[in-house]
Amino acid sequence: MATKLGVWNGSLGDLGHRRLSDTGEAVEAGRELTAAWSQVVDECIAHGFWNFAMETIQADADTGVTPAFGFSEVFAKPSDWVRTAAVSGDENFAYPLTLYYDDDNFWSADQTPIYVRYVSDDTGLGYDLTRWPALFTRYVELALAERVCMRVTQNKSLKDDIAKDLVTARKKAKNVDAMDEAQPKFPPPSSWTRARWGSSGGNDRGSRSNLTG
Repeated sequence: MATKLGVWNGSLGDLGHRRLSDTGEAVEAGRELTAAWSQVVDECIAHGFWNFAMETIQADADTGVTPAFGFSEVFAKPSDWVRTAAVSGDENFAYPLTLYYDDDNFWSADQTPIYVRYVSDDTGLGYDLTRWPALFTRYVELALAERVCMRVTQNKSLKDDIAKDLVTARKKAKNVDAMDEAQPKFPPPSSWTRARWGSSGGNDRGSRSNLTG
């Protein structure tokens, strides 16, 4: 089971630095890890469709928002949303909902409700270290070590070596996580695919950024 102190000490081990007794220890390495921690974890969570961080919801349309054009229904994204893994019109995710738009703050579609699986950074999901698999923990350790290496060690060669190990650790963590997926998941359509929809079959819906509410 991962702990914040354990992750920090794993990173320090990669840097050849002594272990910390607690995360509040008043030393330079501790201060650098404190400063880098949240951003590094956010980035690591955002880099994969991690099963341990996955949330599934029924999203109901926001009745207070009326799109000026385009899709007829708008759905506010939860505050813990990081990236969308799957969108469906049925609760069993038997079939993907392909005609929808994924914006920074909302989804939009022509039906309600919709069902969404997404990566969450909630403290009970992505930020719950007790849920982190060992390979993801190792990935975070290396990402953190790479981020603070120059400030702690001033060793460019060491940073380069850690960066190489980080790439391998990320791939390994993502591959094993994908094999552990309980059910197939379909990725959201790419921007290229959405552009193709917009230019064919009378489906040109224009920009989705203009909403009134």
